Amino acid sequence: MKSPSIPTPNPLQTIDGLKIVLDAWKENHRVTEVETTKREQIQAYKEVELAKIKGQRKVLEQYFEGVFSERKLMINKMFDALDKGIETNNLELIQQSLGSVVAIAKESPLAGVKNLLSDFDNPDVEELTI
Repeated sequence: MKSPSIPTPNPLQTIDGLKIVLDAWKENHRVTEVETTKREQIQAYKEVELAKIKGQRKVLEQYFEGVFSERKLMINKMFDALDKGIETNNLELIQQSLGSVVAIAKESPLAGVKNLLSDFDNPDVEELTI
C-alpha cells in the first residue's frame, strides 16, 4: 500500500496563514484592551456610586438625628407644660399642651425625607440642607 502524499504548501499559503494568525492576534489584543477599559470604567463608576451612597446615608442619619431630637425636645416641653397645667389646675394649659403633643405626633418625620431624597438626584442642587 502506498502512503498518501502530503502536499507541500506553497510559500504564499504559508504567508497567508501567518497573516491570518497575526490578524487574529491583533484583534484579540484590541478586544482585550477595549474590555479592560470597560472594566476600569465600571469599577470607577462603582466607586463613585458607593461614595454617593455613603454620603447620602450620612445626610439621612443627620436628618433623622436632628428631626427626632427636635421632636423629643418639643414633646418634653409640652409634657412639662402639661404637668404644670395639672399642678395648677389650669385647664387651658392642659388642653393646649395635649393639643400640641397630638399635633407633633401627627406630623410625620418622614415627610421631609421625600424632599431630601429628590434632592439627592437633582443635579441643580449643589448642597443638601438638613
